[in-house]
Amino acid sequence: MSQVRSVVSKEADVWILRLEKANGKVQEYRCTTEGQAKQLAMVLAASTPVESVQPQA
Repeated sequence: MSQVRSVVSKEADVWILRLEKANGKVQEYRCTTEGQAKQLAMVLAASTPVESVQPQA
């Protein structure tokens, strides 16, 4: 399965969501608020197959 890493950061009054894919490509989304960027990250993470790891108790 491919893994996607998301990073949310603020640059010049714009919130940027960067998705770094396993093949090295980066896709950027620009959002007005931090909440929008985080919600978009959750939606995009749910639509891409990412391997789930359960924490060991």
